Amino acid sequence: MVNFEREKYLGKATGDMLKAIHTLQGTTSPAAPSAIAVRTGTSRAFVTKMLQGMERDGLVDYTPHKGARLTERGERLARELSRHHRLLERFLTDTLGFSPDGAHQEAERLEHVISEEFEERLAIFLNHPTTCPHGSPIPEPETQ
Repeated sequence: MVNFEREKYLGKATGDMLKAIHTLQGTTSPAAPSAIAVRTGTSRAFVTKMLQGMERDGLVDYTPHKGARLTERGERLARELSRHHRLLERFLTDTLGFSPDGAHQEAERLEHVISEEFEERLAIFLNHPTTCPHGSPIPEPETQ
């Protein structure tokens, strides 16, 4: 399991960038800064500055004007955030009656702050769902 608590210092913006790169990168192609900017609702200049910092932190391999690919560490963190997000969406729709879109918005806010214990208990409470309300797979927890 990723010790996500130690990685909390990365912040919401970094987490959002990790998830965007995870979604956008191909098996052989990096995620383009312009596509990351569109996906995160930020400027290309902001994305470039974030990617430079994320490369220094060992989260991405970044080539200016080409794009970024997640490092192993970045990949683990992106999957963990996606797991948090999708478990929260499932809970919010199935238990609290949120619409899928409403659950998505709430999960965007909450995914960055839940603990690993909360995540584990939530998965147990939900009987270990395999997909979120939108049909996307919920990543398995990391094991180490």
